[in-house]
Amino acid sequence: MKNRLIIFTLIILILLPCLPRPSHGKGQVMEIDALFGDFKLQVEGKYFPHKEAFIYDGELWVPMKEIAKTLNLEYAFDSSKRVLKLRSHGKLDMTDVSNEPIAYQRGYEIQAKERRIAELGKEIREFEGRRTGSPSEREGLVRNIKVGFSDMDVLLDGKKVFLDREPLLYNDDVYISLVSLSPILYITPELKGNVINIDGNAILVEKSGFNNVENLNSFRNSLSLRRDRELAQLDKKKEIIMDIKIPYEEIDSLKDMERYLNKHLGYIEKLPVDISLRGEGDSWYYIDIEFGSRNISRWRRLTRRDVEAYVWDIFVAITSLYDEEAKIQGQIINPYRSRYNYVEFDTRIRNIVFKFIDSRLDMTEKVDPQFIQDLLEKRLGRYAREYFDYSARISGYDLELTVYPHSRSFMDRKSIYSKLGFLREIDYIIKEYYPGLRINGVIEYPGEDSIEFLIDNDKIRSSDLERETEEFLNDRYGLFKSGDLRIPMEYKLHSSSIDDYKLLVYMDFNINDDSWNGATENALEIFLHEIIDEVIGLWDMNIFLQAYDKNQYIVKEIVISQDIVQMVSADPMSGEIVKGSTVTLYTNTPEANIYYTLDGSAPSPSNSTLYTEPIIINANTKIRAYATKAGMNDSPISTFEYRVVDN
Repeated sequence: MKNRLIIFTLIILILLPCLPRPSHGKGQVMEIDALFGDFKLQVEGKYFPHKEAFIYDGELWVPMKEIAKTLNLEYAFDSSKRVLKLRSHGKLDMTDVSNEPIAYQRGYEIQAKERRIAELGKEIREFEGRRTGSPSEREGLVRNIKVGFSDMDVLLDGKKVFLDREPLLYNDDVYISLVSLSPILYITPELKGNVINIDGNAILVEKSGFNNVENLNSFRNSLSLRRDRELAQLDKKKEIIMDIKIPYEEIDSLKDMERYLNKHLGYIEKLPVDISLRGEGDSWYYIDIEFGSRNISRWRRLTRRDVEAYVWDIFVAITSLYDEEAKIQGQIINPYRSRYNYVEFDTRIRNIVFKFIDSRLDMTEKVDPQFIQDLLEKRLGRYAREYFDYSARISGYDLELTVYPHSRSFMDRKSIYSKLGFLREIDYIIKEYYPGLRINGVIEYPGEDSIEFLIDNDKIRSSDLERETEEFLNDRYGLFKSGDLRIPMEYKLHSSSIDDYKLLVYMDFNINDDSWNGATENALEIFLHEIIDEVIGLWDMNIFLQAYDKNQYIVKEIVISQDIVQMVSADPMSGEIVKGSTVTLYTNTPEANIYYTLDGSAPSPSNSTLYTEPIIINANTKIRAYATKAGMNDSPISTFEYRVVDN
């Protein structure tokens, strides 16, 4: 018995140094991965000596002893009772209507506005192809450290304060998240590179150049208004350059606007013109657009659509840069031959009406919105057991289309596949008559969120349906399973161009966990490729996927380039069909071959039929098809299901 006791004691003595021990008194100890980047702390722009700070879980943690001293706070830590006491000697004894909280709030607001100004400036410079001068990513060393936590109280002027993040014990000091500390001490931190400057807002420490908080507030109120004006100007500039896609200039007068139009819109295609602009009151503007006799041949090479789009560009420029409520009226004329080449235009309810009196222009390219509206109601008045009405109008080069489902079930019950299939049907029907016509559309139903969409060059884009795609992925692929592991997954999808999507995958798991191994990683890659196939099947895009673990480490990057044949579509799409009806298969990739099966099996070169003519449907059928072309990757497999009904 005595020998067993000795052996047990020796084991304890051997293991004791290996056991994690807190830095101070009682509590718990945990290991964390922290980023140490040689961070340097300042207060009001002045450095002070301090222990090392680190970033953990996305926030900066700072040693309180040196912070308190520099902010003129009395600091006392009782390690046995695990209580940190801070005293401001009355400086933080204030109410919500005091000037001090207002100074703190204004400081944060101005800082946020200045960050947004910098971001907008960078976005605009990048769009214009100019160098952004953006700093390189923050460098540092990730170290695994042991920290104490749990059951620690922080008292300020004798009252317990509640922090968003629990304090940590490390390096013989109490470490607190600087973000959590900010509203308690009314300080505003800002991280630039590896330098953290703490703005004391003239509360705990004096602020150079300001005698008191009242003077600081007066200055910051004025500065905040200036930043608001800068933000508004940059937001407008971004919208004009990146969304409206016209050159940006500050326009202060009607003469400035006239100079802008002649500088940037001085040509209708290759026809040079002179533009005169005058105001007529109540936001009406009259425009004379003239061209010389020697350019009549260039005029006759224009089409009606060229002229309509040009006048719309003028209208957009005036409403975007000078007067949002502008209405325009005017004419295009050759002043030396006024009998010919004559066009009038006028604004009516935010639309422009044209009169081509004796223009001698080619009228064949005119888009008839009433014809499109009637065509859709005839061919697509019913889809997937739902009924629809349509409203169409022309806006510049584009067709503006509004779709009205008869019931709300299309909005909140139909799948993302069904909604995108419906939009592809719209594209297929319209491009038979107007190939290349860009469609800006919206699906509306009272009491439901509308679905906005764009169809351009056979590509469908819709931020609203992208969000529905995210919900679909989170619902179907929200849990990754491998062996005994069950890992929750979250997906974010956004388009980076007309042809490219970025898919971000967030895993609620730390890949440094011992249960992560090579087999799990292989299973994850297969799982992620299945998701990519699903997204490509929906959207027909290039996909750049990045998967992150819970510590924001990149676990996997996958790029699927669309050197790939566009997916197969069908007319009609899935749904009810009368016996004996035909289904047409097509792809938007020219000269591609389509292969299909009728039994629901996945088509391959060995088990599928080459599509050469429409397929006759006499019984319930599941068509699966893909397209192929030499030099390109095969398209994803498309699936169409038909249920035969009586006539």
